[in-house]
Amino acid sequence: MKTAKLSLFLLIVLCFSLQAYAQCSVASLNGTFFYSLAGSVKNGATTASYDELGKVMADGNGNLSGSTTTSIAGVLATLVVSGTYAIKPNCSGTGTLTTSADTLQFALQLVSGGGTTLVSITSSGATEIANGRFYRAANATGSVCGQGTLSGTYGVLLSGGTYAAAVRTAFEAANQTTFDGNGGVMVEGEVTTGGTTSVTWNGTGAYTVNADCSGVAQITSPNGTVNYLLARVEGGTVLFLESDTNTTVSGSATAQQLEDVLPQFAFGGGWYTALYFTNTSSVTVTFRVTFTADSGTPLNVPGVGTSKQITLAPLETATIVAPNSGATLIQGYATLALPVGVNGYGVFRQTVAGRADQEALVSFKSATATAISLTWDDTTHVTSIAIVNPSNVAATVTITVWDPNGNVIGTSTQELAAGTKIESAMYQLSGLSAMEGQSGSASFTVTTGNVSVLALRFGGVAFTSIPTTQDQ
Repeated sequence: MKTAKLSLFLLIVLCFSLQAYAQCSVASLNGTFFYSLAGSVKNGATTASYDELGKVMADGNGNLSGSTTTSIAGVLATLVVSGTYAIKPNCSGTGTLTTSADTLQFALQLVSGGGTTLVSITSSGATEIANGRFYRAANATGSVCGQGTLSGTYGVLLSGGTYAAAVRTAFEAANQTTFDGNGGVMVEGEVTTGGTTSVTWNGTGAYTVNADCSGVAQITSPNGTVNYLLARVEGGTVLFLESDTNTTVSGSATAQQLEDVLPQFAFGGGWYTALYFTNTSSVTVTFRVTFTADSGTPLNVPGVGTSKQITLAPLETATIVAPNSGATLIQGYATLALPVGVNGYGVFRQTVAGRADQEALVSFKSATATAISLTWDDTTHVTSIAIVNPSNVAATVTITVWDPNGNVIGTSTQELAAGTKIESAMYQLSGLSAMEGQSGSASFTVTTGNVSVLALRFGGVAFTSIPTTQDQ
């Protein structure tokens, strides 16, 4: 059948990053990939729309397995895929993919040993043509997806066709989709069919994200109800395939990361915090910085207030200062939505009698992250962290700590209500006492809500910041 043939006539080019003299093996191709294809096939005497959303797992030992859902002229089918592959030291290779209908031999090329996430695919045959992309699944690094891993506002583009009595009508849609991190979704956009004037298409609904980062969504509007298969992939993209009969529609969503967080904002009791911003664009921009206490209530910053609106002309710079005034340490965090072209950072300063002031520079963090990692060293220093849940739903932050050999030496769960924050020496958190005197790595993950983490390293008379990485 055409669904099998189109999946099997593939030339796979794994586009990782360039590196001369790479040495590859079957172990270089490993992990889970979601892929999306779209094109057309011969369907009898006519040409029909074709879409596919599938998942393939490479085990690093030369074996492939997975499944795929295809839609041809609005008829959906699900197929099991298996196969094998071999990779030469020069990173070229061959392999097979097999479904219940056919077997394909394919050629592949890895660059830099398969170190990046994106795979580009073109597929063509005598009776079909399609193109698409392979993406590494968002949980390829070992973390687990869930409702909270799909949160925030996305720009979505969908295209394809709808069918009535084998007659195809072209379909295009553009919308803004907001996932609340707790299974609720809202859509605002427009739909164009058959080349006619677009119509408003607004709706609400529900979505589910499985542990493997696949999922489903259902949206209801005055125009009707639609159902989608989803796949959340590394880098924040979401893949869509409409799963309703008589439709062959697919597309993707790109996250609009509207908000950043400085997870720690402290003043008084020996501490000072400053925020710096520069407008590198050629237009005047305006944005607001909001301050929140650890409890989630507004934080009043002396001389600033609970928020501050900043307007920057091209190349202009602005600073917000929370002074070290008073004996009481006040702590919270700052949220900000920086326009395109605005750069910034935060500075902490600690004042202790009898020694020179110490400072550390910190970068802003994403407000939409669901998995954060860092590397720590408590052999002669102490790692302190600030953890924020910037979302509007409660979050359980799971912290896992490994030693240098990758052995788990501690786990901890921290319950954070919407908009709240905690800070602590990391080893003092319940379940993490084994960190003291050791070094290693750590992850912070949530399945609902979001998590933002700032880490500082203290030792002797000085302190510095520890970089954190957003894993999803």
